[in-house]
Amino acid sequence: MRMTLKRRGVALSFILGVVSFISILLFGMIYRMRGETVLSGNYVDATAALILAEAGAEEALFNMRTQLNNPDYPLYKLVANEDSGSLMVDTERLAKGDTNVAPLLQKSDIKVQVDWQLDKAATQNLISQGVPPGVARQGYITINSMGKHNNTKKQIEMKKLLKAVLMKTSEDKETLGVVAPAHSFFADMVKKDSFEIAKFDILDPWGFTVKGGKAYFKNGAVVDLPKWLMLTKLSNQLEHPWIDMGIGWTGWNGGADFSETQLEYTDSPVKRHYNKWQGPFSFPWWQGNSSEKYHAETTQVGEYSDKDLNIYPASVYKSLATRVIDPKENPKHGKYFTNVKFQEAFGRNEVNYTNVLPMYGWGDWRNVPNKFSSIFSNPTKAHDFSRAVEVNGITYVKGDVFIEGWVKGQGLLVVEGNVYVGGDILTTLDENGNESALGIIALRDKTHDTSSDNPRTGRIIYEPHHDSDWSRYGITHPFRNLSPRLEGAFYAEGGMELKTDSSMKKLINMDIIGNLAVGYFNRKKMPNDVRVTYFDWQKVLENSGNENMTVSTTVSYSDIYNVAIQKPLISWREVTATL
Repeated sequence: MRMTLKRRGVALSFILGVVSFISILLFGMIYRMRGETVLSGNYVDATAALILAEAGAEEALFNMRTQLNNPDYPLYKLVANEDSGSLMVDTERLAKGDTNVAPLLQKSDIKVQVDWQLDKAATQNLISQGVPPGVARQGYITINSMGKHNNTKKQIEMKKLLKAVLMKTSEDKETLGVVAPAHSFFADMVKKDSFEIAKFDILDPWGFTVKGGKAYFKNGAVVDLPKWLMLTKLSNQLEHPWIDMGIGWTGWNGGADFSETQLEYTDSPVKRHYNKWQGPFSFPWWQGNSSEKYHAETTQVGEYSDKDLNIYPASVYKSLATRVIDPKENPKHGKYFTNVKFQEAFGRNEVNYTNVLPMYGWGDWRNVPNKFSSIFSNPTKAHDFSRAVEVNGITYVKGDVFIEGWVKGQGLLVVEGNVYVGGDILTTLDENGNESALGIIALRDKTHDTSSDNPRTGRIIYEPHHDSDWSRYGITHPFRNLSPRLEGAFYAEGGMELKTDSSMKKLINMDIIGNLAVGYFNRKKMPNDVRVTYFDWQKVLENSGNENMTVSTTVSYSDIYNVAIQKPLISWREVTATL
């Protein structure tokens, strides 16, 4: 009995010992597992914080690369104006997410700071390589991005090279050429009654037609409509084209036809004037109407600057000219000016051009090959191209010029005075078979011409003449030069006009192939009918490759920087969180 009790006590002790050992073992395992869980949680938090920090750095780079060349962007201002500085990056986009991506910052936070530091030694090295001082800036940007997740912080530092270079201005490519190249017609100041149809002009009212390009009137205009235009090209622009009445006795000519060009104005609109039908129950049935725009393509624009129009002071043209003729500056140049006289057959109708530089491009009918088939023909000076006026680059003349005939080359004739046109101005191919292009620019000589209403210089004056030696038979066709064709771009600061006392004045018309720009426009002084058909001579001049057509050959820069972050990464490291 005693033996049994003793054995039972030993068993109890053994069981208790085993239980205690197992309990200690389990407790140790639980403690270890809890420690590992905490460590794993810390690792996850740290990893998440590091990923957030990297996301912040990438967000900063993205923002910079998409906005860095925006002058309103804070970092742009910092780089352009300061040698060093810091700014915080907006990370709101990461917090909000978008429709397809959940927000990245849930119970988390990101802070990003960008530091800029100019590298003066590197900038000086660029200068030593030929970059003008003040044009380039080089330095480093350092992105510090800190991610925070469940109170765990991780911060990284990324360093990259940054260069900022001032951009070249468009002035470097600024070239002389056609005045108002996009316009078929351009007028600064227009005389008020320029497009009126005189009441008693029943034979052939004066007409003005522009086709293609754009037409600009700074102060607008009121344009009389003839009936034929109302029934044809403007019929879809009028409410009652068949009943409305045109201006003038016949109503079939005069005024101006701008139906095939876009009209522009700055101060006052370009309006049409006609007698509008008021309806059968109104009296009078027709009333004069000038309140409507000329057509649907009549638009208001800002005022053009001289630079927009390729207009420069006389001194600029003179400084860039390949040929300068200025008798005031160099009295020896006076020998180039002379009096030019033409007579009709039998010594009648003498026309004189006084003290002008002659640029006569017609040849000699005697040089025209005499073929069997043309024995009885009448060759004229226009059949000989050997004396074509050559204009390459810029020719500057101080004084008056007389011009007509064939023209070859690609260039500008700039005249500080008046340009007298005696007949057709036609372009022909040059010696290399290239297309020719002529621009005539007549500028006012403001040393003695200061009038505003009636300029005395800067005019293109068409003064037709006969020529007793025009052809083999010595008889000038009675209608020669009544409808001259002018090929080129024409700018007359003082306006264009007709000068003749011929009894056939009403038969004189003009056809311009190119464009016409004037500083002063008085339609009543011009030929009876004028038609301007737009042609872009500027393209021909730009393809000439003539360096003398360039306004500025020096390199200049704007005040706008082109800022670029270099791709190679200089350094990337994890640092102690301080943001």
